[in-house]
Amino acid sequence: MEQLTLNINEETRSKVIASSPLGLQIELMEFIGAEDILRLIEVSRSLAKVYGDSAKLTKTTIRKYFNYPKTLPFTARHHGELVGYIIGVPLEYFSHDPWAQFDQNLGHGNTIYTYAYVILDRYRGNGFARTLKRVYINWSKKKGYSFVTGHVVEGIARKFSTETIIVKRFKNWHGSGKTFEYYRRPIQNQSVGQGY
Repeated sequence: MEQLTLNINEETRSKVIASSPLGLQIELMEFIGAEDILRLIEVSRSLAKVYGDSAKLTKTTIRKYFNYPKTLPFTARHHGELVGYIIGVPLEYFSHDPWAQFDQNLGHGNTIYTYAYVILDRYRGNGFARTLKRVYINWSKKKGYSFVTGHVVEGIARKFSTETIIVKRFKNWHGSGKTFEYYRRPIQNQSVGQGY
C-alpha cells in the first residue's frame, strides 16, 4: 500500500456549488486537505473495475488533478460523506501523451478532458451523477471551453449525443483488456445524458 505523508494541518477548502434536499452537495475543490485524500483514493478504487488499476488515485495524482484553478475538480457529498467526483483537465495537460495527438483541438485551449468521473455504486440511480455532470458542464462553459472529451469503454460514447465524434479507438487501453473510445462533443448544446 502506498505510504502517505500528510500534514494534518492541511484542511480542504471548497466552494459549495449545488445542494439538494436529499443531502447531496456538489463542491468545487479549491484545495484537497488531508481529511479527504484517503477517502478520494478509496472512492477511486471503483474505477479500477472498468479502467484498470492505473485509474486509482494516488497522493501524487490527487495533487496533480485536484489543482484548481488549473483544473476543474468537483466532489459529490451525501450528508457529508464523499461519494464521487469528476475532474476536468485542459487537453493541453496531455500534450505529450500519444493519444492527445489525435485531437485536432490540441493547442487551441478550447477543450476540457474528463480525466475521471465516478459515483459509488450505491449512490447511482438517484440523480446524483446527473447533478454532478451538470455542474461540471456549466463550469466548463463558464471557463470558456467549447468541447469536452474523454475515454470511455467502446460503445458508450454514441449514447451521449448525435454530435459526439469518436476521434480514435484504443485497444487494450492502459492494459485493461478493453477497447476504449476517445470522444469529443461540443459543450454549447449539450444536454446531460446517461454517461461521460
